[in-house]
Amino acid sequence: MAAGLAVAIAGCSSTNPYQRSARVDKPISQLGREEVHYAHAERLAGNLHGALAVLKDQRREWYDSLSTQARVRAVTQLGLLGVTAAALYSGLKSGVTSDHDKKRLALAGAAGFAAYSGSTWFVNPAQEQAYVEGMRELTCAMMNIEPLRMSAVQFSQMRQEREDLAKAINKLDKSLLEAEATERYGRDSKLAWAQVRVEARSALVRARKTLASSEQLADQLNNSGVTLMREGDLVFARVAARINAASKPITSPEVMASQAAGIIGSFRSVKIDVPSESNGGAGGGAGTPPTTSGAGDGGGAAGKQTKTTTTAAASKSLGSASMQELLAQVAALQKQQTAAAVKEAQRTREDRLEAQAKGQKPKADEATTARRLAAETADLYAARRPLSNRLLSFAEQRKSVERNGSCVGGVSAMSISPADDTKVAPGEAHEITVSGVTATPQVSVKGSASFEILVGPGVNQYMVRIKVAADAKGTVDVTISDRGLATEEVQLTVATAADK
Repeated sequence: MAAGLAVAIAGCSSTNPYQRSARVDKPISQLGREEVHYAHAERLAGNLHGALAVLKDQRREWYDSLSTQARVRAVTQLGLLGVTAAALYSGLKSGVTSDHDKKRLALAGAAGFAAYSGSTWFVNPAQEQAYVEGMRELTCAMMNIEPLRMSAVQFSQMRQEREDLAKAINKLDKSLLEAEATERYGRDSKLAWAQVRVEARSALVRARKTLASSEQLADQLNNSGVTLMREGDLVFARVAARINAASKPITSPEVMASQAAGIIGSFRSVKIDVPSESNGGAGGGAGTPPTTSGAGDGGGAAGKQTKTTTTAAASKSLGSASMQELLAQVAALQKQQTAAAVKEAQRTREDRLEAQAKGQKPKADEATTARRLAAETADLYAARRPLSNRLLSFAEQRKSVERNGSCVGGVSAMSISPADDTKVAPGEAHEITVSGVTATPQVSVKGSASFEILVGPGVNQYMVRIKVAADAKGTVDVTISDRGLATEEVQLTVATAADK
């Protein structure tokens, strides 16, 4: 029995409490290749499949160590029961006077003492608790990385979608610049072909935001394996610290909650652009009055005929004219051409203004430009839609991870109102009500604005007042957090005078 206990204790992995997988220190790219080759695992973006496998190996080693310690404890208890029963039998039976009985009692006492001392030495409750916490933290790390779980095939498709969107942006931007190089319309113009340009500008703004957000997400996906391995290293260090300081208190749940949310913070900065296919006729414009073109349809042929007749008459008389007569004829010709050009430009401007006043159809070139811009705007929306769907899916998964009470310390009941992005005027104060929080929320503002936090009228309610600067332009990003449990973001767009 003593030999069996010795073998069990000697084989216990608790002889080295600092259990660490041998694959932890391998490069992430090598781990990814090994998993695909040996485990036939699905290849994920950023070699995330390799990092997941290593963390599973580490979790399995800790579980095996817990199982071994549990077996040692069970075998020790059974052994002590057997030794105690034998000792009681030998000690209580009548006539315990022989040397053989005394030796048996001494041997039973020694075996019991060795088993108890060995189990007390090798079975460490603080070490077991550290392993349990480490397994839980590794599981939470793998759950927290789920929003960044994307197959390598989908990641390649996403790269192609980003390239297609960039091409569509450049194409529409070029066409819009070419159109405005010859003709500009005021922001308040009600003409149909002017509204097409407004929609094109709005589509470009949305597409650029989506492209920027998708680039941030692509960076997070490309580094997902490294991010998970770094989080695993932090878990290993915390477990080793708990084992080393077994006599010290275990880390409080509040501190562990902030540590377990490390991965969430790494991809919380990705901005999600809500896909909107139309701005309802609102948008940015050049704001400059329309200018007249060089020549119109009405009167153009007659002007050309006048120029030809005058030029022919002048050239016919130049051959027999003297020098003074020649100069006089050239001056007269230039005067006639200038007068005809001015008259033609005035007629064209009058025709255009009359057409705009009566709401007539645009001319052939303007109609063609408007149709081309409308088609390219539709193509831009189509190229943007797949990336917008990916971003929205990522945002939903991120929110579910942030609200996972088992890993971040509890489910947040925080809500804000209004929660939608909105427009504000320079110098305006925008108020956001925060409900369902037990402590003052954390607020950060990025842009030309300041903020103050006021106690709300209701229970567990606060008022966040955003004061937009008088000279503010562009956007103001507001982030409200419930002490790391949940985060809500609102974007305020500063409206200009022309937007009104």
